[in-house]
Amino acid sequence: MICKNLLRRSKKNEYYFFCKTKKKKINLDECRGCELKEFKEYKKLSSKPIREYKLKKHKITKMTEIPIEVKKEVWERDKHKCIFCGKAVPLFNANSHFIKRSKLGLGIPENIMTNCDRCHDLFDNSTKRKEMIPVARKYFMSKYKDWNEKKLIYKKWGD
Repeated sequence: MICKNLLRRSKKNEYYFFCKTKKKKINLDECRGCELKEFKEYKKLSSKPIREYKLKKHKITKMTEIPIEVKKEVWERDKHKCIFCGKAVPLFNANSHFIKRSKLGLGIPENIMTNCDRCHDLFDNSTKRKEMIPVARKYFMSKYKDWNEKKLIYKKWGD
């Protein structure tokens, strides 16, 4: 416990302890043996639980991310296979945006496709994207009769 009369002071960058009751410089041993010692009382912590804070997401982030329900729907629609090479893939591979998130592509089934890791990497990060886009476009048109690329982009004002 700390005495409430004990202060830490400095003079010319040298620190020392000062007792308010004795009104003089002291060392810690003098304070420990002091009969005039008064202890600080600390408040008890409340028994109320600490509130959990959820981080708020920006509206664009919410609109472009892919909810698990959409992943399941897309994975079922694509028959658990990559739409480019036909390789069987797990559920978490239904996460490839036709219109990229960076270009404000929505996280809706009409914009999401199932790809294996290799094809996803090729589609996102290579020059083969130009060859793969018509294949993906044709695939989406076969699944959705009124599919339109303009409907897949987030618009702030709903134009």
